[in-house]
Amino acid sequence: MDYSTYFLSKKEMMVCIGKGILAGMLAAWILYQSVYGMVTVFIFIPLCIQREKKKRREQQKETLLLQFRDAMQSVAAALQAGYSMENAWRESEKEMTELYGQDGIFVGELHQINQAVGMNQPIEKLLYEFALRSDCEDIQNFSDVFLFAKRSGGDFHKIIATTIEHISDKIEVEREVQTVISAKKMEQKIMNVIPVFIILYLNLTSGEFLAPLYGNIFGISVMTGALGAYLAAIKISAKMTAIKV
Repeated sequence: MDYSTYFLSKKEMMVCIGKGILAGMLAAWILYQSVYGMVTVFIFIPLCIQREKKKRREQQKETLLLQFRDAMQSVAAALQAGYSMENAWRESEKEMTELYGQDGIFVGELHQINQAVGMNQPIEKLLYEFALRSDCEDIQNFSDVFLFAKRSGGDFHKIIATTIEHISDKIEVEREVQTVISAKKMEQKIMNVIPVFIILYLNLTSGEFLAPLYGNIFGISVMTGALGAYLAAIKISAKMTAIKV
């Protein structure tokens, strides 16, 4: 599995399409007051799909890193108890299955790694291949160090302990950052819908004020430009609050 990409399920895809259609209907009514404004669904649907894919991909990577850290803790405990490296990974699979179930995102990876090790494939090579697919810098760094230590000799317990500490610190800092900026994200969401309510309010209370912008080329151009600026502003504001550690 390549974790740099995410494929939406049928349910997730239908939800995105539904959101895109609703957004297109809203734009057709508010901006153009014409059924022809529904053509904007061909803008909103791809945008909804792209945004959902990005969101799900980030969540997938966060879950993968968290479960990888837990697996490393299990491996470290097994090594401390005197298990060999290969058997430590097998013990880790058992514990991870109990903790996350068979559907755990890293449980499947552990199962594949242990199966391949049972067929005499080197564990360092398998970890390296997984790290490339993980699209996660911390896992890739661990794989590089593990590969070097396996070939030249090294303190695996210390390497794994250092990895666990680093990932745990990163996860904790990430949570603290998200807590701090959560209020800003809420403000961003509120600001995103304010322009929509302003136009709705003007349409309902002072329809003659916006009437010249409907049913003519000039008005369509102005409203289309406003829609483009609005979508750009949403994208910029999302980037401003997307702080990564």
